[in-house]
Amino acid sequence: MESKVRESAFRRKIKALIPFQIQKFLYNFIKKFRLAKNIAKNKYAKEDIKKFLTDAGIKKGDAVMLHSSLGRVGYVEGGADTIIEAFIEIIGEEGILIMPTFSAPEYDEKRKIYVFDVKKTPSYTGAIPETFRLRNGVKRSISPMHSVAAHGKKAGWLVQGHENCDNPYSMRGPFGKLYELNAKICQIGVDQLANSCIHIVEDKIKFPIKIFSDKIKAEIIDENGKKKIIWFRKHLDNLYKTRNNNILEKYLLEEKLMKIYPFGNTELRVHKVKDLVHLMEKLAKKGITIYNS
Repeated sequence: MESKVRESAFRRKIKALIPFQIQKFLYNFIKKFRLAKNIAKNKYAKEDIKKFLTDAGIKKGDAVMLHSSLGRVGYVEGGADTIIEAFIEIIGEEGILIMPTFSAPEYDEKRKIYVFDVKKTPSYTGAIPETFRLRNGVKRSISPMHSVAAHGKKAGWLVQGHENCDNPYSMRGPFGKLYELNAKICQIGVDQLANSCIHIVEDKIKFPIKIFSDKIKAEIIDENGKKKIIWFRKHLDNLYKTRNNNILEKYLLEEKLMKIYPFGNTELRVHKVKDLVHLMEKLAKKGITIYNS
C-alpha cells in the first residue's frame, strides 16, 4: 500500500550510517522548512483535528498512545496544544492520553553517571510530546532514556514505578500497563519506526536475541526535587543498524489489524496494543522479528 510517510528501505539503510546527533540536527532543519511550506498551504483549527480523530474512531473513554509529527500535519492553528486539546476533549475525563517522552539525559563525566530530571530533562520525540509533558496535570514516568507522559484519571497509576523496572519496556511498567489497557496506538504522520509499543514483546516473551544492555547507573530527580540513584537498561547500540520496524506494516495491514486515515496533509495510523503484541509473538515463533528482516 502506498504511504505518504512510510520510510523506504534505502532511507533506513542510509540513516543507520548517520550518527544520532547529526540526525537530530538535520531533522530540526527539515522541521523549519516544513513549517514555512505548511503556512502557505491548508490551515487546520481544533474542530478540524477533532473531526479527523472522530472519523478514525477515537472516542470517549479511550486510552491512546500517541506518536506524532506535527510538521507533517500542515499548519495547525495553536500548534501542538491544539492537537493535545483535541484528543483530551474527545476521550474525556475517563480516557487517558499517553506519549513517549524519550530523552538523551546529561552525562556527568566527573561522576561517570547519567542525570535525569523528570521535570527538566527535555524529550526528543517531537513538538507534541515536549509540549504535552510541560502541561499542568501531566505525569511523567522516571526512566532516564525511555520515559512516557500521561494525562487522565489513570495517569499517576500508569507512570508509577518505571524506575524500578528491569528494562524500559517491562510488563510491570508503563508499557505493560498499555498492554493491560489495550490502548489504541495513534500515529500521526509517522510510520512504525516511531512506534515504541513494538518493543513490549521483547520483555513479554523469551526473545530470541539479546536486546538490552547491562545495567547503567543514573541519578534521578523526581517531581519533588528528591534525588535517588537507580540502575537502568537501554537497547544495545548495534541493534539500531539492523532494526526494521516497518516490516510490521505488511502484516498489520494483511491481517486487518491497522487502519490508515487521512489527517490534514498526512496520515493517521490506528491499531491496538494487544493486536500488535500478539502479532509479534506469532511472528517471533516463525523466526521473524524486526531485527532479522
